Amino acid sequence: MKKKILIIGGKGYIGLKLTKELKKIKRIGKLIIPKKIDVRKYRNIRRHVDTDVRLIINLSGQISKNIKLMKEVIVKGNENIIKVCRNKNILVYYFSTSLVYGYSKKNKKEYSSTTPMDFYSKYKLIAEQKYAKSDINFKIVRLGNIYNGKKNWIGQIIKESFSNQKKLYLTNKNVYRNYIHIDDMIKIFIRMIKKKLKYNIYNLGHENIKLINLIESLGKKLNINIEYYDQKLNLKKIPSQKIDSSRLYSEIKYKPKIKLLGYLVKKFYY
Repeated sequence: MKKKILIIGGKGYIGLKLTKELKKIKRIGKLIIPKKIDVRKYRNIRRHVDTDVRLIINLSGQISKNIKLMKEVIVKGNENIIKVCRNKNILVYYFSTSLVYGYSKKNKKEYSSTTPMDFYSKYKLIAEQKYAKSDINFKIVRLGNIYNGKKNWIGQIIKESFSNQKKLYLTNKNVYRNYIHIDDMIKIFIRMIKKKLKYNIYNLGHENIKLINLIESLGKKLNINIEYYDQKLNLKKIPSQKIDSSRLYSEIKYKPKIKLLGYLVKKFYY
């Protein structure tokens, strides 16, 4: 009997892409992708976990305006997953966020201090701590900002602003974010689950980019003037941050291939 992989959140943005790629791999195991699963309820998770499940990928718990619901899904949901996996030979991959680091001028590594600033990142960190205190087998993925053609707010905002001849409103032109293309992210994660990794926490990102540098470089490449208004919000409250993913890439012997600037230039041209 092949091992089974339970994907929680398999119908979401990352989940759909990941599922599609996993199905192409021979001998990866049988994928269990519930159409609807309420992780807040222990029994809803338990009924999908039998003796053949060897891997759980938890993609649930995304940003929501409903703070109470978001807390229940992230904190209670992961408590239930931990409870289900006790005394079982199951590896859990929990997708957290690089936002747990809060504000930083220097590149944050996995052992760097964490100072989450909003409810979402605070709940994600609480869930991380639940895993750290448990006795189950787990890996935490602190994910940077993902983009592609359909989910690429930077390119969409810049293009819309330019097309309508409107100023681009920036929270702060000096804000830093870490970006990785969805295709790179999926390839890297599949390499992760195929390999026995050394550590429990990994940053998964690519380029640390200052917003003003991206705008100016894009304008230069396209020979256009992108006008903007800088609101100059406090970088510590946005927050601005940079992360270091070298631990992961040195271990899996692979690095992301797609550059954000080049990707945006192609999107503008075609």
